Amino acid sequence: MRMLTTRRSIPALIAAIFVSLMIASCSHSAEELAGYQAACVGAPLHTIEQREQAMVDGYEILRTYDCISKASFVAVAEQKAKWKAANTPEAIAKREAEFARQRQEYAAKLAAESAAHEAQPIESAPVIDLRATDVNTATEAEIANVISVGPEVAAQIVTERNKRRFDDWADLVNRVVGLSAAQTAAYASICGLNVNGKILDGAPPNATIAASIASRTHYEKK
Repeated sequence: MRMLTTRRSIPALIAAIFVSLMIASCSHSAEELAGYQAACVGAPLHTIEQREQAMVDGYEILRTYDCISKASFVAVAEQKAKWKAANTPEAIAKREAEFARQRQEYAAKLAAESAAHEAQPIESAPVIDLRATDVNTATEAEIANVISVGPEVAAQIVTERNKRRFDDWADLVNRVVGLSAAQTAAYASICGLNVNGKILDGAPPNATIAASIASRTHYEKK
């Protein structure tokens, strides 16, 4: 009789253990879900391609859940909003109008500067070998070697160029912070920088002025 009772209790014991495991499993899943919702945005990134694309888009991947972190999602959204605000037709038109005003101002200054240099004795003018450097085809090192440009602006140019080619000077100065001022753009054009072979209006290459720019900026041509 005691053996029969023991045999009957075995299935009940197994069932109790199974139920306990199920309850523990459900509890664990609920905790994981809560953690995922607190840290992640969107569905899990199951493939290598999905994770790589997310990183290219600027998101941080949380390896614990293989998901996009909420913090990086918010940061990227803010960057996109700022870019969108800065690239409305009104904002672009305002920048172009300001650039045109500055360009006219510097054109007069450059004309006076050129006349002053031309009045100097020929032997006093340093020799500068200007090279036409196209922002769409030159290497980063070649762009950096243009007087007044330098490595930092060259890196900005190449970063933007990798997204898409530059259409013209207006496109270049709108997308490259280091050339957004009329003076810096004019100096770069005078020193040989061009966009699709075209110079900036009012700032043709000029070896004499380039030499003066080099001396003022302590530029050392490599």
